[in-house]
Amino acid sequence: MNASALLQRQGWRGKGHTLHATDNSIGLTNPLLLSRNTDGSGIGANKQMTDQWWLAAFDEKLKGLDTSKKGVVVQSVTKGKLDAISSKGGKYSGLYLSFVRDTTPEQEVIPKKKESRAERRARKAAKIERRLARERERARKEELKRIKEAKKREGSGEAETKEERKARRAEARVRKEARRKRREGKAARKS
Repeated sequence: MNASALLQRQGWRGKGHTLHATDNSIGLTNPLLLSRNTDGSGIGANKQMTDQWWLAAFDEKLKGLDTSKKGVVVQSVTKGKLDAISSKGGKYSGLYLSFVRDTTPEQEVIPKKKESRAERRARKAAKIERRLARERERARKEELKRIKEAKKREGSGEAETKEERKARRAEARVRKEARRKRREGKAARKS
């Protein structure tokens, strides 16, 4: 596949030009450079990856076993690499020493910012306002439900009674007031 021929069919003007049809200031004129690993190194190529420490430690342990004529196996070498790991304090050697013990999230103490009286009053007033808004919204929904049920009972859902019109206009005023207060609250929080 010839990438330059494909790009020229799509409108590319050639080497040294961007992919933009008319303007060279938009886009990259040089190709993206890619780094390729051609030397064969990588995972498994390092000495640490090819070192079979476990095999050497196992062989060392086996060489330390002696069998008597009675068939009793006796351990003669007790200072091998596997013994260092299994001994008391052995897990705190080698690479394990480089780990740093840190606190858990439960132990971290997050300092609380001291709240002024004005901020506390504003926070409590906002909480009360949110509660009242929820109550107004709940009342509005109940009123709509009641009106809907009344229309179903009447049989004719086309004509709006005077009370329904008043209720609809009152709920529109409540919604408008709630929107205004939300906008004021957002503006107060931004400043």
